[in-house]
Amino acid sequence: MLRLLGDKLRYLRQRRGMTQVELARQLSLTSYTHVTKLEAGQRGPSLDLLVRIAYVFGVTTDYLLHDTIPVEIMALADANAFQHDAALHALATKLRMLRLRQGLGQTDLARRLGLARRGYISNLETGRKLPSLELVVQIADLFGVTTDYLLRESLPVGEIGSGTEG
Repeated sequence: MLRLLGDKLRYLRQRRGMTQVELARQLSLTSYTHVTKLEAGQRGPSLDLLVRIAYVFGVTTDYLLHDTIPVEIMALADANAFQHDAALHALATKLRMLRLRQGLGQTDLARRLGLARRGYISNLETGRKLPSLELVVQIADLFGVTTDYLLRESLPVGEIGSGTEG
């Protein structure tokens, strides 16, 4: 997973005619060397940086995260719908909603995701922890949703469920 992320980032940057310095500035990075390492596959982005990259280029997080999507195919996203802080908060809300909709307790979900403890799920659902990029893909696949749904799309009114922790 994420083998093509560096290639996709380079492709998008070059297609826009941007230098690594210009991209670093747009992503609020202190140095262009971070972009260099991302493009070379020497470093992976944080979840926050991944969402910013998707926003800057107007692509979906699915395009960036899934190696099954070729570099040259760009799944365009509605950049106007992006709200940075709300997107990361929405992940916590949506994870809880999806879990409850499936009738899963936190322990059950942790087990299905191969996590050792349910406490990690609790921390994700309360926004105390951010999942790894791999875990975001795994959660999306488990619930049959896109990573963009988890990270970028707004939550429909009335979609927040209530239930007991498990």
